[in-house]
Amino acid sequence: MEKNLFGTEKISPKDKTLYAVFYGIFGGILGSLIVMILGISITEAGLVYVWPLALILALIDPHLMCFSYAGGIVALFSLLTGFIRIDVAGLMGLVAVLHFVESVLIYFAGHINATPIFIKDKKYGVIGGFSLQEFWPVPIMLLTIITGDFPTVDAVQMPDWWPIIRPPAHILQNSQAIYLMLPVVAALGYGDIALTKTPKNRCKSSAVNLLLFSSILLILSILASRYRIFAFVAAVFAPAAHELLIISSKKSEQTHKPLFIPPEKGEIVLDVIKNSPAEKIGLRSGDIILSINGKELDEPGKFQQILSGYPTYIWITAITPEGKIKELEINAFPNGLNTIGAILVPKNFSESYVVLEKKNLIDKIRGLFKKRNA
Repeated sequence: MEKNLFGTEKISPKDKTLYAVFYGIFGGILGSLIVMILGISITEAGLVYVWPLALILALIDPHLMCFSYAGGIVALFSLLTGFIRIDVAGLMGLVAVLHFVESVLIYFAGHINATPIFIKDKKYGVIGGFSLQEFWPVPIMLLTIITGDFPTVDAVQMPDWWPIIRPPAHILQNSQAIYLMLPVVAALGYGDIALTKTPKNRCKSSAVNLLLFSSILLILSILASRYRIFAFVAAVFAPAAHELLIISSKKSEQTHKPLFIPPEKGEIVLDVIKNSPAEKIGLRSGDIILSINGKELDEPGKFQQILSGYPTYIWITAITPEGKIKELEINAFPNGLNTIGAILVPKNFSESYVVLEKKNLIDKIRGLFKKRNA
């Protein structure tokens, strides 16, 4: 998408992969520590039911492919019918830990690979924004419980207060039950769009909300392992509160004014390409370029028109979002330069823009058959 819109990628795929792996390992270490401290067991967590349900829910809407929804539904079904035996406290605790790790990753790394995009807004025309799409492979240690007659020398006796999230009574009362560490690779993803805030501020806001959600769910999971009534509360809270987060996030974007609206005078910088001349001279996202080579940018396309002459010396007058005027110079290109690596928000509808569509798989398949029939 970046190549189609701007002719080049903002950050190389190699760098994006390295960021994902590095932060994924960090998230795995953090998640493993929390799982071990709380003693969350997946022995009867019902993951064999949760995974297929999550995939089915994804056919309805992509954002439903989350353990908050599938886990909550499976937990409620188990509590209400007793048809399947599920450790609701363990399942909800695992959901809480994964979301806690996700909130930390979003806070520190959710904005790193933000992709600049143009969106057609009904009120403001074509505006600038950022697509926040992250995926982290998270190697994490989970706990499983086995029973049997084991030599005591091979087991480590744990303190009486552990585990904090207790397993089902029939396991807890078994003196021959032991915990084993199970290494797995989880996958955490984050998808959002930043229109009214910078990518960093948008991620901070989302991370704080998700951290609050996971913390409350974690407390409910601890209580659910001791009092049955809280198992119902946790099972309802997980999908309901998660959906509320998404709704409130969308409402926030719709009610606030977009950040990157084309100004009356000059051209607003949406983003700059990494290691480009624009980045090296200090041009930043949100700056408004007032003039280039002494010529005011008083009409659409004038910026690129001036650069089309391959000038060997470029001086730019820009104003920062805080209102500070800055003078910038580029003079290291003897053969001339026709681009500086700055992504500007277009002032007219002739430019390319992204139309955001959110269709589920069923709608996409239905549309595919309609096209073939046509």
